Amino acid sequence: MEAVRTVVCKLAPTPEQRAEIEATLVAFAAACDFAAETAREIGSTNKVRVQQAGYREIRVRFGLSANLAIRAIARACAALKVPARMHSRFAPTSIDYDARIFSFRAWDWTFSLTLLDSRQRIKSRLGDRQRRLLTGQHPTSATLVKRRDGALFLHVQIAETVPDPVDTTGVVGVDLGVVNLAATDDGETFSGGSVDVVRRRYARRRRELQPQKTKSARKRLRAIRMRESSFRRNQNHVISKRLVQKANGTAAAIALEDLAGIGQRTTARKANRSRLKGWAFYQLRQFVEYKALSAGVPVLFVDPRNTSRQCSGCGHTERANRRSRDAFVCQACSLSLPADLNAACNIRNRALVMARKVGSVDAGMEARSRTLTSPLL
Repeated sequence: MEAVRTVVCKLAPTPEQRAEIEATLVAFAAACDFAAETAREIGSTNKVRVQQAGYREIRVRFGLSANLAIRAIARACAALKVPARMHSRFAPTSIDYDARIFSFRAWDWTFSLTLLDSRQRIKSRLGDRQRRLLTGQHPTSATLVKRRDGALFLHVQIAETVPDPVDTTGVVGVDLGVVNLAATDDGETFSGGSVDVVRRRYARRRRELQPQKTKSARKRLRAIRMRESSFRRNQNHVISKRLVQKANGTAAAIALEDLAGIGQRTTARKANRSRLKGWAFYQLRQFVEYKALSAGVPVLFVDPRNTSRQCSGCGHTERANRRSRDAFVCQACSLSLPADLNAACNIRNRALVMARKVGSVDAGMEARSRTLTSPLL
């Protein structure tokens, strides 16, 4: 079984190469805008039709090579198929590359890219992990990315062989939250206390700097944003690694709530809004998914409705069951346990039913589920 992994490589271009990269980014974004407008005019997002209508004009007007023009058309057509991006414009921050306009040379760790006026071989600054992942690889696609601080990176896609999903004997239910970033159905929690301290510190610094509106203040705000993003990413890596290790060590699948669009479906008091939306839960989900894929651990997503209000023992669902953020007491059977643990058990129970239907868990699951459906106290 094959999966695609993205290796993020920092580029170290010369000043002349950087200038040409910047010009190529601007031309590529303009070509994407032109291709999108052409697609709207002809009423089609089919890239073959858009290519027939606008390819020659893109080559002449923006000076792109043949394959860069094709990549611009493909990106524009893909964006127009997403309702939220249907009328957006393209920023000069990235370029898509394929095998005809990109190559990697392992012996000196350089990348060859077709730019606006020439083909350039660009040096890179790679860490040990990037070198290990790229050794022996012949990548055929990549994305050139310019970050907000001006740094240039190449996101290189490589194919790797991953193990087939293991025959699982159980499910690890995982509840995601704010006070506890994650809680499992066996009582293990990943506290958000230290995270909240860091979040409040960064929020305080932003409040102090934003009214100043000086160049120095904007620079410091960018630095704060990068440090906070790096902190979130590191914490999510730690949590996802532990969850996959737990599942892999017990031959279990991982069950998470399907929280797609939860930000639009939920409301919060103004005082809690930044706290609720201040963590990258989707990033955590992505980290769990790709780490689980590499380990052969299945990941299941369940309906999140009432996981915090339903009793994991008797199934009774009532708003009053949730006494407080931390306490759950069932009004029907009097089961009392931490609210996060109860939610994680509900997620596990729903995944057990799903697993039997889709065949993700072996046939012996049904007998074992009778013990798993009772919360661990």
